[in-house]
Amino acid sequence: MKKIDPIVLKETGFVAIVSLILSVFMQAVFLIVSFATSWDYTYKVLLGNLLGYIAAVGNFFLMGLTVQKALGKEQKDAANLMRLSQMLRLLMLFVVALVAYLLRDYAFNIIAVIIPFIFPRIGVTLRPLASKIKQRRNGKNE
Repeated sequence: MKKIDPIVLKETGFVAIVSLILSVFMQAVFLIVSFATSWDYTYKVLLGNLLGYIAAVGNFFLMGLTVQKALGKEQKDAANLMRLSQMLRLLMLFVVALVAYLLRDYAFNIIAVIIPFIFPRIGVTLRPLASKIKQRRNGKNE
């Protein structure tokens, strides 16, 4: 097995941190909503958030590994690999959501599972902004 590229680890770490911050924010919103309404905040929200966070960051990491592997292939083979990876990763997220739905009475709040699926996308969107801020701090204005 090939070694994991440091860029994959670095980007996954960034996405994991952004997703963690957003997950904490989501917990706060769930708590505020529970205080403002008659809805009852339970451990299921926290467990759902944790499951969704792990699935979302894991999905991003697997995508990074696939991109790393695809770089060493011919264009057609790389495209097929990326298509297969996307399909399997989407299936993985579907299975996670399905398991959470089936166990909703016992362990997971389904909404708290699904919302973290979008957190890596937000992290990827914020990445250029974070890079610009880091460059300015280091005095490397371009």
